[in-house]
Amino acid sequence: MTALPVPADLAHLVAASWVLDGGAVPRGLPQPAVDLLVMPDGECRLAGPETRVRQGTLPEGGALIGVRLRPGTVTGLFGVAADEVPLAGTPLEAGPLDGPVGKRLAGALALVRARAGRCQVDERVRAVVAAMHASPGTPVHRHAARARLSERQLRRRFGAAVGLRPKAYVRVVRLHHALAAARAAVARGERPDWAAIAVRSGCYDQSHLLAEFRHAVGAPPAALLPDVRFLQAPPGRGQHTRGHE
Repeated sequence: MTALPVPADLAHLVAASWVLDGGAVPRGLPQPAVDLLVMPDGECRLAGPETRVRQGTLPEGGALIGVRLRPGTVTGLFGVAADEVPLAGTPLEAGPLDGPVGKRLAGALALVRARAGRCQVDERVRAVVAAMHASPGTPVHRHAARARLSERQLRRRFGAAVGLRPKAYVRVVRLHHALAAARAAVARGERPDWAAIAVRSGCYDQSHLLAEFRHAVGAPPAALLPDVRFLQAPPGRGQHTRGHE
């Protein structure tokens, strides 16, 4: 996957843009966000948020382009609730965006830009999303209380805005938090302290963290690091499978 720059005027609506060209879907973390996709034939689609990594091969015929929308923006931009966008994707009523990668990406960003002025978001949900990223170990009921919502109200509004239940969303956030911490340790030339990373990321312990990665990714977190020769979890440790759901 090649990351592409996001225009500054769309940074409040677009989290990332990327291009994939041929072959199998690369290993990575699930992305709990709605993507605006431009298929190789120019068709535009919306694809729902992930709780597990996608598997399989990419469409044939050229590069796949993605514009990752920030949580809570798809309804304001395209008039559809996030929990109505299927994981497999749904066609978007827009003309085909043909041409080379740069032209197709520019066309996708233009679709977002044309709707940006009238895009409204649920501010309470947006605040909860930000809090989840800042403190992934905080229980969902506390996020609801701080947003002055009941858990049921938060679940309903969060699902419509983000496409996932709050607990499902924060589980994926914990994976990203943990992997970022491990990559930072490797960049410093250190061996990641998985036990400490697990607790800081909101998991009970190291075994819980490994179980969450195997559930969502199908591999331990060390498999996603640049050099895994000395970073594997010690053998023979039991997998703690209790989750937060």
